[in-house]
Amino acid sequence: MSGMPRRSLGARRQSVSLLGLGCASFWAHPRFPLARARQVLERALELGVDFLDTGASYAGGLAERRLGRLLRELDRDPHELVVATKAGTLVGPEGRLIRDFRPASISEQVTGSLDRLGMQRVALLQLHGPQPDDLSDELLAALEREREAGRVEMLGVNGGEAVIARALECGVFDVVMPFVSVLRPEGRASVRAAAAADVGVVAAEPLGRMLFAPPLLEWLTRPSGLWYLARALAGGRGFLRERRRLAGVLKAPGWTPAQLAFRWVIEQPQVASAVVGSTNPDHLSELARVTELPLPEPVASALDALLHEGGGVS
Repeated sequence: MSGMPRRSLGARRQSVSLLGLGCASFWAHPRFPLARARQVLERALELGVDFLDTGASYAGGLAERRLGRLLRELDRDPHELVVATKAGTLVGPEGRLIRDFRPASISEQVTGSLDRLGMQRVALLQLHGPQPDDLSDELLAALEREREAGRVEMLGVNGGEAVIARALECGVFDVVMPFVSVLRPEGRASVRAAAAADVGVVAAEPLGRMLFAPPLLEWLTRPSGLWYLARALAGGRGFLRERRRLAGVLKAPGWTPAQLAFRWVIEQPQVASAVVGSTNPDHLSELARVTELPLPEPVASALDALLHEGGGVS
């Protein structure tokens, strides 16, 4: 094991790696070779990454199957890692994503996830993109039953500011997963609110949908790059405008833009882990190198000024 920094997830005091691996996106896509996916996961484990984030809807369930299979091949007990999966968003009969937060359905989804992962329990079950109204008393009671049955250890919510604010009011959730990046600095409000409530924080999309790595030319020359580019462009023109604004700021000798963007997120001590999806083992090593380095002061000052100018919160 390496010297990967670790932080505590809220009141449960579960220790997790500061860098988390997103076992989703193109990593789980059928077009991405299984052998290459194994290399990415193996490098993450070598670096000391033990927070692995996946979900039932990623690649139509293949993400969970792939993660479970590879952990077995690597002879790693998933129960000794912090494996997180998601419920509430799943692939319907016609291959389209659907949202289903009915209590009975959530229980069925947990069963399906455990089967695909080959596990008896998951460390963290997160509701995947619910609306505030979805957090009904009936749903909360169903989640508590899953915990009492020992099928999940911690409960969480992945989503925007409104639903995270509602989740923090419920007093049921151990973890929240807001979107936090230099492209979405407003996510820091959710980070602070969760910390004040002693709820753990995992940062989603700390690289802003891969807008900072790899270079555009590399995006256009490989299938995974084209997939990530299409995903980034789905953010709309606002994301691209912000990318242009930030391009002149995310520069420092010896640092890549991705390292600077990632370090900006983990500068916040309330963030226990920042989850990055990748199809390149070297990309993970690149990010791991800055987990113990401070953000260069000129970059920190320039980002602070720029994000205030753009209306971000401090």
